[in-house]
Amino acid sequence: MSRPARSDAHLSPEGEAAMEAEVREYYDEAAPKRHSKPSRSEPSAVYTDALVPDDSHPELDRFQQLEAHTEKLVCEGGKAGDEFVETEYYKDLGCVGKQHHTVRNVAA
Repeated sequence: MSRPARSDAHLSPEGEAAMEAEVREYYDEAAPKRHSKPSRSEPSAVYTDALVPDDSHPELDRFQQLEAHTEKLVCEGGKAGDEFVETEYYKDLGCVGKQHHTVRNVAA
């Protein structure tokens, strides 16, 4: 009487590669597709929740779109003004460094 084989049947390297490709394709198709995110820098009234194709590159598309415009920006006027607006919040921050907090020993 002979012992049963204790290991699984092995496939040839080509068979393993084919099986791996088949399993990889199945899981790539079954994986949920991510929805497009709205742009933070350029708000749009129209938001489409359509999925972006895998071969599309939004940054490259935007770059090419900007490159296609031959218009030049003309800045009339002198120096650009500061966008800093002084508020009470900033005035209160000045005293933060001047206050010293000490811990007293209460165990006396």
